[in-house]
Amino acid sequence: MAESLNLTSPIIKTITSYIVRRLDMDLDAAYISIRLKGTDGKSIELNYEGSIATTLIIALNKTNLSINSLQRRILERLVIDGKLPLGTVIGSPD
Repeated sequence: MAESLNLTSPIIKTITSYIVRRLDMDLDAAYISIRLKGTDGKSIELNYEGSIATTLIIALNKTNLSINSLQRRILERLVIDGKLPLGTVIGSPD
């Protein structure tokens, strides 16, 4: 076993927020891919597949985005579905 330094207090990078960087939707394949970037600079990808993806794509196609932005709807949906921890969407759309 190689030598290593075991830290008394671990260094933990805290992610305090995510922003939507990419959204891919494929109705034929029933697939949604969402790329988010965290405050740690790293990207994560979250996906929906099958009938859930189809339902979300159809609902998004019919929704009024003048009240809530697409990015807000994506982030709130990811929280509702347990794909992201609880939080509050802040800021204004790009």
